[in-house]
Amino acid sequence: MGYQAERRRWRVRLRDRTGGIRGAGTMLDEDHVLTCAHVVERAGGPDADVLVDFVGLPGTPVSSGRVVPGAWVPPGRDERGDIAVLRLAGRVPGALGAPLYRMPLSDGQAVRAYGFPAGADEGLWTFGELAGEGGPGCEWVQLGRKNDDQPITGGFSGTAVLDEETGRVVGMVVSRYKAEGERVAWMIPVETILGYLGADRWGRGSPAVDQTFGRELDRVAYDPQFAREVVGWFGEGRGVWIVVTGEAGSAKAAALDLAVVLADRERSAAANELRDTLAKETLPPAGSVDLAVDAAGKTSAQVRQRLAERLDLTLDNGATHSGIGRTVVVNAIDDAAEPERLIGEVIAPLADRAARLGIRLALGFRRESSPGLTELRSRRNGARPDGLARRISALDKQIDELAALEEDIAELAPRFAVSDIPPPRVRRRRGAVSRLQEAADLGDVAWAERHVEEVAGVVAADLAAAKSARDRLDAAHDRRTELRFRLDGYGERARAAGRVEDPLLDSLYANAWQLLYEGACDPEEAAAAVEAFGAAVRKGNR
Repeated sequence: MGYQAERRRWRVRLRDRTGGIRGAGTMLDEDHVLTCAHVVERAGGPDADVLVDFVGLPGTPVSSGRVVPGAWVPPGRDERGDIAVLRLAGRVPGALGAPLYRMPLSDGQAVRAYGFPAGADEGLWTFGELAGEGGPGCEWVQLGRKNDDQPITGGFSGTAVLDEETGRVVGMVVSRYKAEGERVAWMIPVETILGYLGADRWGRGSPAVDQTFGRELDRVAYDPQFAREVVGWFGEGRGVWIVVTGEAGSAKAAALDLAVVLADRERSAAANELRDTLAKETLPPAGSVDLAVDAAGKTSAQVRQRLAERLDLTLDNGATHSGIGRTVVVNAIDDAAEPERLIGEVIAPLADRAARLGIRLALGFRRESSPGLTELRSRRNGARPDGLARRISALDKQIDELAALEEDIAELAPRFAVSDIPPPRVRRRRGAVSRLQEAADLGDVAWAERHVEEVAGVVAADLAAAKSARDRLDAAHDRRTELRFRLDGYGERARAAGRVEDPLLDSLYANAWQLLYEGACDPEEAAAAVEAFGAAVRKGNR
């Protein structure tokens, strides 16, 4: 079953005893519902029975739910929290638990939500994008509404926020900002929710921070100056940062652990009492670390797997977009099961490619005497090539970039009707650069010097053409994704209006669906078809 069908089976609407709609919720399993604490308060409070409508399961009777002991996190004085879980009076056959996924969040990430605003009791979709952390304790993430889509109002509180690309639940709508035409709202990320609830059974995906971070915090005094340095790097640092903390029980090691734990959305939510006792400059924003790996006792393969499962990085051939802008910590490298292999196979290649992968990398060692630390520093601080060698080295990097672009283009080009896609050039250009290197190695520097600028010009032109083509294909992909969800939204409106057997709508829908899902998509042609279907839906619903 695809997630489009699954989401109907975990979508619920919450009412008070008078029948008034108070918000939305998300089924966690057959008898538990996640929502906002303020929605429950509006429906009568934590001791009241909240009515639960299963809007995605036609024919299912209305049920009632009460707050689960230990799963009531009302907003505090600073508004942190606002989470509740209801247990239903009985299990609901056919209901499914939503996929609450731990995953890194990105500015501009496309999302959608289904709520019950005034005048739309049956609900409707709205589309938006993530705009950065904020809100109380920096626990929330801002939601920006796209174009003229439905504003997020009170009827959306408690509903799931879905990542458009995967359909995974990445958060819950918690609040709206009542200015700027109500174009702004907020969500609580899944990892923050799981941290408050302490309920790992409902979470999927790899945690951001290994559980071994912070296990000594209640027994070891931390170094506040180093903690401020770490927090400052999380906020402003660049590239690769190599640090030596001392052994696990040292003050610097405790400071790094403290900063990492408080930078994790999930662990930070459970450490609010600790946060309240610390100086502001030692408090990183929640979510400012995307992955922290404790390498102690781990093999090279285990560390590589941990990186891959959270960030989907490919150390040998570049990275997917999920690595862009991420902050990664790998600590206790010299206490790994095989430190030299770990550095040679994973850490050094990752550090060498950090800029290209778009990640910031903090590498922690326990001891200054570690041979691995010496090797890594030597590699990072080695002499830069001069003259011809430097230009050939730069060309090698450009060839790697061209290879990654052409790989993307080869995957995307058959899916879209986009013109002027350049043919693959990387093999030929790599051969040209190899000939330059061979000539230099054989001592024919003059020949290499005569041809290096010519090769550089051709490679630069190929790179520019490939970047332009990839940008146009990316734009076509984004446009198609938007149109698919817009078509889905119009379809939901038509179904809500009872127009499921309208011949005109069926024909218009089928035409738009074919243009979006079959063969090479022309975004402009598909947009016209989706708009024709939407216009017919709007006209019939007046």
